Order: sequence, then C-alpha cells, then structure tokens
Amino acid sequence: MRKNFENSFFIRIFAHNKPKVISTMFNSFKFLMRAGLYACLISVGISCTDSEDFADEKDNKPTPSKTRANSFDFSTTQKVDLIVDYSAFNAKVPVFFSVYNVNPFVNENQIGEYIDESIKPVFSGYTDKNGKFDETVTLPKYAKRLHIVTGNFLVGLRRTVVEVIDDEARAIVDNPMAKTTRSATNRVVGTGTPTNDLSKLSNLYMGKGTQYYKKWYTPLGNWDSHSGRPLYLLDKASASPGLVFTDEEFDGLYATACSALNSGTSVKETYRANADMTLAKESEVSITMLGSSTCWNSSLGYYYYTGSAPTNKMDLNIIMVFPNTQDGEWPRGNYPNNDYKGNIGAERGDVVRLMYYPNIANGDFSGATTMFPKGTKIGFILKSNGWACQGSNYAVNTCSGLKNIWAASTDGLSTDLDGGKKPNPNGESRTAKFGFESANGNQYAIISFEDANDDQDYDDLVFALNPANAFVGMSTVENREVATYGVYGFEDLWPRAADYDMNDGMFEVEHVKEFYSHSGKNETLVKEMFNITTDHNYITQQNSFGIKLNTKAAIATIYANKAKTGTAPDPSTATKMDNKLYYWHPDFTFVKSSTSNTNGIYYYYINDLYNNNRGKTTYSIEVTYASSQTDSKASVEVFLCRKEGSLYREVHVPFEAPGPKVATSYFGTENDCSDHANKKNYYTCNTDFPFAFYLAGVQLDAFRTTLLDPAKESIRVDEQFPMFLSWARSNGKTNTDWYLHPNPNAKKPE
Repeated sequence: MRKNFENSFFIRIFAHNKPKVISTMFNSFKFLMRAGLYACLISVGISCTDSEDFADEKDNKPTPSKTRANSFDFSTTQKVDLIVDYSAFNAKVPVFFSVYNVNPFVNENQIGEYIDESIKPVFSGYTDKNGKFDETVTLPKYAKRLHIVTGNFLVGLRRTVVEVIDDEARAIVDNPMAKTTRSATNRVVGTGTPTNDLSKLSNLYMGKGTQYYKKWYTPLGNWDSHSGRPLYLLDKASASPGLVFTDEEFDGLYATACSALNSGTSVKETYRANADMTLAKESEVSITMLGSSTCWNSSLGYYYYTGSAPTNKMDLNIIMVFPNTQDGEWPRGNYPNNDYKGNIGAERGDVVRLMYYPNIANGDFSGATTMFPKGTKIGFILKSNGWACQGSNYAVNTCSGLKNIWAASTDGLSTDLDGGKKPNPNGESRTAKFGFESANGNQYAIISFEDANDDQDYDDLVFALNPANAFVGMSTVENREVATYGVYGFEDLWPRAADYDMNDGMFEVEHVKEFYSHSGKNETLVKEMFNITTDHNYITQQNSFGIKLNTKAAIATIYANKAKTGTAPDPSTATKMDNKLYYWHPDFTFVKSSTSNTNGIYYYYINDLYNNNRGKTTYSIEVTYASSQTDSKASVEVFLCRKEGSLYREVHVPFEAPGPKVATSYFGTENDCSDHANKKNYYTCNTDFPFAFYLAGVQLDAFRTTLLDPAKESIRVDEQFPMFLSWARSNGKTNTDWYLHPNPNAKKPE
C-alpha cells in the first residue's frame, strides 16, 4: 500500500495516530441477539511499524462525493425463495442438487457428458424424501439465471434452468420417462424365444481378434432372445426372505447408492479401493438389480475364487448373470430409438440367485449348490455393450459404440482396448464397493460399475448382494460435504478514507455443510464448518481479525481450531458450560460475555497470525447441533480489528454492528458516518467506496492477478474492476458481477 512501509502481514487497519485510552466497553450488543444466537470473535495479531507518512494514499484518494452516509450496503448477496421439485421421479429418497451460475456440463447431451468439477456451485442441498425443496437461501446477487443440476441415480443427470424473478426461483422438473424410477415396472419380458446362445453377443471374450477371457458359461439357464431378460429370475414371492429385500431396505439401499454416487462427478477413491467381497460364513448369495445409468447394453457375469486374487484373465471362470443389463431408465435424450424398442434386459428389483460349481475350473457343473463356502471371494465382470444391437435398432446409439472394454471388480483383470478420456491400461478394478446398514443393524454389500472410459462416476450399473452380514471388508458410505465460498476485502485505515485497493486484509470463507442422507429418510445436517483463510497485499498496521458466529439452533459443540478442521480436538481442551462442550486450539484465548441470551456469547482471540508466509493460515469454526437440522442454521461475519488496551478497533462491512468490546470513540469521525448514539449506519462512508466488502461466490485465487498482485498494490478497486463504480452508484442494481470482470491493464498511478 505505501512504498516506504516495511512488509508485515495482513490487515492494514485504523488511523496512524496513537489511539486514545478507552476506559469503557461498548456493551450494547444485546440488541443484535435473538434466541439461539452465538458469536465467536477471533482476533489475530500482526507485527508492523507505525508511520506518519501517508502521501501515496492522500494523492490517490478519491474526493468524497457525498456529505452524508452512503446508503448503499455494498452487499453482493440476495435472499431467494428456492423451490426445487423432483417428485415426478418418485425417487422416495432425498435428492441432492447443486445450483450454478453457469452451465457446468462438458459435452452436454452427448455420450460421456460430465460435470466440470472446477466450477463451484453457489448453493447445494437436499430435497426431502418426496423430492421437494422449498427454502429461502442466500445466493450471489449476480446469480439471476440458475442452472440447477442433479446427478441423483434415480433422477438422472439433469440440468434445469430457471430465472430469479421477484426473489423467487422455481424448478419443477418433469419426468420424461413417465414412470417410476424405482423397482420393477412389469414391462414385457420380450417377444423372443428361450436361448443361451452366446454367439450373437458382441465380443464377449474376444477383442480385436485376440481372446482375453475364457468363453463365458451359462449354467444358470436361458434368456429371452429378443431382450436378453433372464428366464431364471428368482421368484421373490416364494424366495427365502434372506435373499430378497423389503421395501424399507430398498429405501435404504437406494439412499445409500445415491449418497455414494453422483452421476457426472467422480466417485470417491475410498470406495474404489476395496477388494472383492469375501464371505464371512457359508452362505447362499443373491444379486438384486438396483439399476443402470448408461446407454450401453452390457453383459454381467460373476466368478469366484479363494486365497489370493487371480492375475491371469484366462483363469477366470465367468458365469453369465444378466446378458443385457439395460433397464431403460437412462435419462439422457437426443438419441435415436430412445424407446429401446422393447430391448429391456433387466428390471430394477430383479433378483438372481448365484450358484456355486465346485468343479467349474474343469468346465464341469456337477455338484452345483446354492451354498458358497466360507472365505469365498466373489468377483464380477461387465462386458461393455456385450448385448449391443441384437435384432434391429434395439439399442440407444450402441451399434457403433465401444465394444472392447471389460470392467472387472478385481484389480489387474479389466481390459481396455478402446482408450478414451479415462483409459485403463493397467486393468485396474472398475467397481466401487460399499455397504448399507439397515435400521436393525444388518449390513449389505452394494457394487457399482464404470462401464467405459469416458468418466469416473461409477453409476453405470448398480446392484446389491444378499444375505445380510455375509460379507467382510465393506466401506461405510461417508457423509456428503458441500461447500460454498466468498471473500472479504478490507481497508485498514478506518475511520479514514484510504487508497481503496481493498487488499489490506482478504479472507476466504469456505462454508461446509455435512449431511447424513443414506437412511432412506429425510436428510440430516450433521454439522457446519467455516474455514477462514487469510491473505493480504502490502500492509503495515498491527492488525487482527475477528469472527462472529451466528446460529439459529441449539448448539451441542463448537470447535475453534487453527488450520482446517478434520482432526479431532484434544479432549483436554474441552470446557463444559451451559451443558455444552466447547473446544479451542491452544493459541485461542477464550472469553465468555454475559448477555440476555441464556446460552451466552463466546469469543476467541488469537495472536501472531502473520509471522510467516503472508498469512495464508486457515482458522476453522465447527458447529454441531443438539437436534437434527435440514439445512444451514449458522453463518459467520468476518471483520478486522486491532487491540487497544482492553478494547478493539474494528472494521466491518457497511451496516454491520460492531462487537461488544469495540472502541467506540472512532465512530462518526473522519470519513466514517456511523451513528453510534442511535446504533445505526455502522461503518458507512461518505464516499462511493466502502471500508470493507464481502464478495459472494468466489475464492481468493480469483484475485491473484488483481487485488493480491504486489505489482497492483495501491491501485483502486474501481481501476482494477471497471464496473465497480457503476455498481456502487446504482446501489447494486446494475453490474452485479463486477468482480468477475477485472481490467488486466490496470496500472499504478504515476
């Protein structure tokens, strides 16, 4: 900011004169608080040198354009009544969705379309189990055309575009399939004849003239020659209860699958790392089709082994399970023959009981039994487009599709001859494996496949295994975390107008919501986290920063940590107050302030934020609630401060009230128009510029070549972002995305 200042770290705050000694504390914070409101303040010390020379700032300072408080709040957020409705799909589980300001799809409406995960949503959440969401949410003000995206397995990969009109956005999504997306819909089995002829299947074990696997076996029985639907499906009405799922268990299976898998985005590596399922006891085994999400008409087989996994593909003894895994629920259109011409080989909810053949290695099916020995490992293999286009125009765009890919559940046994965006030259496993636990504690295995090489979402085929508690080594599905972002920028010479480069203190706020949603019931917000990462350009003041945490629900615990959350707090740091536990990092000093709120207000103070590397330290506040919540119940406010005796000189965004330990003597002086006597107009200014702002929907990296670029220190924000003044002078009505459009040629004034 000032060429003759020595480099210290962060936030250039407050006037250069020595502060007066303030003997009274501002204690009028009560008026801010509602029942259930908490506040946490974190102040961070910064070493620096004082200076009397502000010539650079004075020369570059804009002439005040107003003689009274600027009434504009400089807000970049809006409250929107958001209504999202996927009830037409009858999913019966909470549907996860995200809201984007731009279209995040790559290759949309083409085979292999996916979501660009570098594009961050401006909001994410869950519907209720009926597929409906109706909440008031906070979005960036520039977000007027919303792209509402879901990759829910039962709804499909869909983008719905809606406009924000009169502070409301409605996305009522129709189901073009016009039928349920859950279990079997009793469509016709097929009009063909019984067969187990493999010769018409495409490249089942041969690829480009080379044999990679043994010829598949078909001892389970025949299938329909027209559709590929097995004629050996288990009769669920007469089957052993241990081999079929109840309706309640189906709810949980689908909720778990939808929580673990999101079409168009990469599945977690932890689910892909699991080995083949191992039987913990002698048991029967059945496979239940949960569905497919692909245009390919693929073929599924199983194999089994004991001990170490086989390494030679020709050692696999593969038994056909589903000749055609297509269930007709693929949601993406714009393809010929998208009615499948009756080519449906599997229904959601179909069950096949697997058989164990002790002599199969010799091609001998004698001694067949439904019981698999303890310790048996069961693997699966999916031949991409194995059924392909039997007959005439049965498939959706598959006749010319990939036919030389085998996806195996065992590492090293897959084969990829077609390359593509996600090639698999080492034959790695192409399955995700994870567990579902029912309400009565029973555990079931779920397996999902990636059938080709165009993405990594692993939802192309999903099925579950019975019986309960038979398999070991299953991963537990993790809670889903979703994040939104924003950045604060500060001037640190308040109450005096400065150079308005807004980079004396910059803070990225990552708001993380963690949901538990795999019970089949409404989703539950488990906890909220606020990760505040610090940065700045050139500064000299000895600044700190504070965080006020606001909540609208009863708190169970609060963790205050240095560095990002993720490690458990030290139990020795726990303090019990008001029947709640509070944790804080050893660098934090804890203070409790008495208010009319029966739960109290809590403050944290930290020192030595900028001792190294220009800050870039992350501080975290983590909140858990005393009862379940459906969506966010917390928010944070970040501000600059500097300790002066027992009080703090603070800088907030316009109209934001100060903390209870603020030094009040600066209000209404120099360029500040705060009316402390009437407790209004806090931190307003008599120019077209604020002392601080919050920029919604962006991260610090967006400002590396502008506000945070050392070469652009002291360049006013309106020179770096040419639409800023138009936005400010319109009171935020125009150019709401001004901070997304920098001027790359901005230069320091001569």
